[in-house]
Amino acid sequence: LKNCRLVIEGTGAVTNETVSTLREMLLTTRDRILINLDNKLEVTDLPGMVAEARDLGMADQVIVKENLWNPQRIDAASAALASAGGGFQFMPILADDAVHDAAFADEVDKVFAPRAIELINWRNGAETLTASGGPLFSNHMRAEAARGDWHLWADTYAIVHKPGGFLAGGRGDELAVAAGLPREAWGFWVDRGATIIQTDEPKAAIEWLAANGYRVPYTTDIRQAEPAHTASIN
Repeated sequence: LKNCRLVIEGTGAVTNETVSTLREMLLTTRDRILINLDNKLEVTDLPGMVAEARDLGMADQVIVKENLWNPQRIDAASAALASAGGGFQFMPILADDAVHDAAFADEVDKVFAPRAIELINWRNGAETLTASGGPLFSNHMRAEAARGDWHLWADTYAIVHKPGGFLAGGRGDELAVAAGLPREAWGFWVDRGATIIQTDEPKAAIEWLAANGYRVPYTTDIRQAEPAHTASIN
C-alpha cells in the first residue's frame, strides 16, 4: 500500500500523497483528535490496532468499533477485545439490514456495557425518506438505551457515489444543507432519540441544534468522566 498514491476525488489526478499507516495517522492526531477506529478487517485484527494505539500512549484516544448482528459475532468480538486488554472504548455498530429487533441491543449491552451504539438505517434503493427511522430508532430502542445508559449514535454524513442519507434513511447532511431542511435531517434523528450525530457538517449542525434548543454544551470544567444520567446532544 505504501507504493500506492492517492488520487483527487472527481478528477482522478494522481498526487504525491501515499496511504498512511495506522501508526502514522495516530502520530498525527495524538492529543488533538479523538479517533473513530472503524475496523474494516477481521475482528481478530482488533487487538493489533489497539496495540498500536497503546504503544503510543493513545489507547484512551480511540473509539474501537465493530459491526455486530448475531450471538456468534458478539462472542467473536468479545474474545478479540479481551485479548486486546483494557483502557480503550469499544462502540458496537448495529445496522437494520441484519438487526431487526431492538432487543438485540440489550444482549450487546450485557456483554460490552458501551457508552454509545452506532445505529444505521440503510436507505438502500428507497426513493422516499424514512418516516420512522426503522426498527433501530424505535421506542423500544430508546427504552433499551435509557435502561443501559448509552447514547444512540446516528450517521448523517455523505458517502461518495451513494444516494444522500445512505446511512440515515435518506435524511442526511445533503437534506439538511443542500436542500435547506435541517429539521428533516438532524432534527428528525434527535426526535427519535439520537444523542450523537456523526456529520460532515459539524458547524452547521451544532449551530442549528443549539439554536433550536436541542444541544446541551459540555461543561468547561475538566473532570473525570461520569456515567450520563440525562441525554445531551454533543
